[in-house]
Amino acid sequence: MNTKAKILIVDDQQVNRMTIKLSLKNEGYLFFEASNGIEAIQKAREITPDVILMDALMPIMDGFEATEKIRAIEEIQRIPILMITSLEEKKDKMKALETGVNDFISKPIDKVELKARCKSYAEVSSLNKKYTLATKNATTNLPNKMALLKDISNKGNIQELFLIKIDNYEANENFYGADIVQYLEIEFVKSLYGYTQVIGDFDIYHVSSGKYALLLNQGIALNKSSVERFCAGFSENIKKSKYIYDEYRFDVNVTMSFSSSSHTLYEDANAILTEAILRKKDFLLSYDVIDSIKNALKENLNMHKTIKIALKADKIMPFFQPIFNMQTKEIKRYEALIRMFDEEENLIPPGPYFLEVAKKGKLYSQVTKVLFKKVLSKIRLHKCEISVNLSSLDIEDHNMSEYLLQLLEDNRDITHMLIFELLEDKDTQDYEYVNSFICRARAFGVKIAIDDFGSGYSNFIRIIEFKPDIIKIDGSLIEDIAHSESNRKTVEAIQTFATKVGAKTVAEYVTNKETYEVIDAIGIDYAQGFYIGKPELELIEEKEEMLA
Repeated sequence: MNTKAKILIVDDQQVNRMTIKLSLKNEGYLFFEASNGIEAIQKAREITPDVILMDALMPIMDGFEATEKIRAIEEIQRIPILMITSLEEKKDKMKALETGVNDFISKPIDKVELKARCKSYAEVSSLNKKYTLATKNATTNLPNKMALLKDISNKGNIQELFLIKIDNYEANENFYGADIVQYLEIEFVKSLYGYTQVIGDFDIYHVSSGKYALLLNQGIALNKSSVERFCAGFSENIKKSKYIYDEYRFDVNVTMSFSSSSHTLYEDANAILTEAILRKKDFLLSYDVIDSIKNALKENLNMHKTIKIALKADKIMPFFQPIFNMQTKEIKRYEALIRMFDEEENLIPPGPYFLEVAKKGKLYSQVTKVLFKKVLSKIRLHKCEISVNLSSLDIEDHNMSEYLLQLLEDNRDITHMLIFELLEDKDTQDYEYVNSFICRARAFGVKIAIDDFGSGYSNFIRIIEFKPDIIKIDGSLIEDIAHSESNRKTVEAIQTFATKVGAKTVAEYVTNKETYEVIDAIGIDYAQGFYIGKPELELIEEKEEMLA
């Protein structure tokens, strides 16, 4: 790759062009020549020089007009132009500056001055090229996200922005390959230009792969019905369009968002687009959802802050829900459930929201580590069995799984009283690695439980693969078992299966005596639920009112 700077010398006199080349021959430049303004424009478009040395007075087209035309051509308008002239009149220099000339070199040419100015402006040109590359999408040559954010900043507050995302773009790229999907993007941009003329003056941006923006220029104000018509019309138009590459035919759908008049214009539009994708809507508009999205964002930030403070102040705590042995009528086992106190010592209500924010805010691993350390301390103190929820995604995080295995090694004398309750997830990727982790954990005496069996992603195949010691029957089957014959038969079948594979059973969501008596009659091994006891900071060791 040639990295030499390119100098375009524009002069109608060959001797002048030769003089300049001789003056710069030891500077390492590549030289190109033109004898008039028209040739200069053509050559500039062909080679994109780093610096143009432009004579002022030439036949056909002089340097003033050529400079003005170059400044109007987007791909070459940022090239530094130095005018070589013998003109001394101030008005001539003012005219040159007005047309877009960057600087002057006076005739007769001073070699030292020429070398210094060419070097300086070649460096400027290099920076310009880097900026241009950084603000253009390589596939479509459209301005990218960086350019969009800069234009939003420059244009003031009264703006309107559409974001458009090609659905399943990443899946298509993985299946068909980058070349075919890039062709799709180029054809899609043609559709974008063709249809969007109906909304007036706008700029199109290629924000990222499969994602585009339409920034309406100031002076255009669309009402809600106009925005809805445009989004619905464009979405339908794209669905009807046919995109063909060789023997491949693509049916394309899009998701759209719209935001207006906000100092966080792009951020709002992007949040609305994300919400539209989650809701499986063709489009969503700021009029309808932005307040609720911003409120949710505020809540997320507040919760994230609370979690960080709780971690620092040691306010992340396990609460322990007792698990009742139906045969011995004793409580010797507990499930650890994560809880958190805020700065005022108020208990944050349990639920998936807290953990979801921790995951998205990159705090989840810290929370998990705190939980396991405190659970092992409780086991060591009370010599009782405690189970802890562990998702397959936790295990697939190699850093987390290796940390847990080291923790087991450091507490080998009590790990036989620890139970991992496996939570399966639809996004689980590497079952082989999960199974390997289970085998390594078992080597320390850790028991394995399958959680929420009978619903979601826990199934008989996983029982066969993971060979659990314990099967926890999902609460959706237990809570109405006293009044549902189908639920009772299902639980009876699970109990029979568990007995045959040598696993103990735990019935979750045992909330009353009636439910307790039904699962007792079925032969369930353990009961867990509010009838047995609620999660508490300290262990509940007896259940006095439980029937013997």
